[in-house]
Amino acid sequence: MTRLFKSSKTPMARPGAIMSLACCWLRTSSRKRLPVYRLIVVDEKCSAVQNFVSSSLLRAAQVCWCAWESREMSVGRRVQSITLALSLAMPCSAAIAQTSSAAKIQPQAERALLAAAEHDPGNVQVVSSLGEYYLHREKWREGVYWLTQAYAVSSGSESIEYDLAFACMHAGELENAKRQIQQMLAQTDSARLHNLLGEIEERRSNDLNALKEYHRAAEIDPSESNVFDLATFLLGHKKYVGFVDESIKFFRYGVSKYPRSSQMMVGLGVALYASEQYDEALRTLCAAVDMDPRDRRPIEFLGKARRVSPELAKEVDRRLQDFAQRYPENAAMSYYYAVSLWDRGGGEEGRNLVKIETLLRKAQALSPKWYEPDYQLGVLYEQEKRYSEAIGAMERAVKINSEFYPAHFRLAVLYQRTGDKAKAAHEAAIVQRLKDRDRKIDTSQETDE
Repeated sequence: MTRLFKSSKTPMARPGAIMSLACCWLRTSSRKRLPVYRLIVVDEKCSAVQNFVSSSLLRAAQVCWCAWESREMSVGRRVQSITLALSLAMPCSAAIAQTSSAAKIQPQAERALLAAAEHDPGNVQVVSSLGEYYLHREKWREGVYWLTQAYAVSSGSESIEYDLAFACMHAGELENAKRQIQQMLAQTDSARLHNLLGEIEERRSNDLNALKEYHRAAEIDPSESNVFDLATFLLGHKKYVGFVDESIKFFRYGVSKYPRSSQMMVGLGVALYASEQYDEALRTLCAAVDMDPRDRRPIEFLGKARRVSPELAKEVDRRLQDFAQRYPENAAMSYYYAVSLWDRGGGEEGRNLVKIETLLRKAQALSPKWYEPDYQLGVLYEQEKRYSEAIGAMERAVKINSEFYPAHFRLAVLYQRTGDKAKAAHEAAIVQRLKDRDRKIDTSQETDE
């Protein structure tokens, strides 16, 4: 649960909620490793090298489309032209897939590939490229269908079978995915196969089998991602005795082996916090911020941890102030420094309100799609009885995150104060619906544990 400004009407952040959020952050860092896609066009923010490569891939996509639309070539020749374009694009695709986080796929490439695959279903390159297209669009069912077709005509391609298992896992076909990986492991004892099988077993709720597979992957290849996945899995399953201690052990190993890895440093800090080693957790998270100030996760964790660990608050506040001054263009730095100023009495005692507002406005401008700066601005304006501005800020917050019920609650209060009873009732109903949903989720999680 997101911590709000200190108020008798706002809930306190709980250690368990913070740990759940932190584990979610860490798990997100290590996923989304999609197989290589052969027709990727990156966005305009790429480097010069990426732009050069992407232009080659774009030309390949255009060749595909132009070849298929051509009325001067037979259907067979059109398929051959598409296959050639894909072959030329393949050497560039891996570099783009590893460096671009926002691939834009040309719609005409999909139409060309579909038409070509339907005309020549025995063309492995065309059919597998169509399957990978759907993987990167996260259309898992379509990806499974076309990769199944590609594997059937590929004479047992290992790369296609891996992609198929990956697609089956995301499509919820866990038994099929497991069977395919086990068949591949019978031929090759590969770290990436064990890692994927670990994720499949985790999704099947076979935690101990998942641990065995993650451990085997890191044993075969102690790469940063394999060690991180193992340590994060252990941390995310702290209900098992000894898992947190083992998580700390592997995160320490990861930090020693990959000392420039900010995600490994964040993981270690979160694991230390989970084991109540607060002082070292603080030092580790501060080091993670110094290592990569663009990563908002350690800053958020520091900002939230100070609320449930009073013994850490003073030191964290000092570091937040230092970070805000050193990295003035970082939205999270400004936001959490503003929160620390408010919590130290600036808000309720009327001190530093101008500075707090300035910091929150800066955070809002630097990260316009982040709802919390708007929400906290709304709280500040309400404190100063600037109700119209408070309503505007809260409305922006719920527009960005419609499920953040504290903002709906504050809107209900503000509308009531300004005489708009209909809107107040509407917001109150939203609050009740969201709280009922959260209560059901909490009950379900407690039952599972």
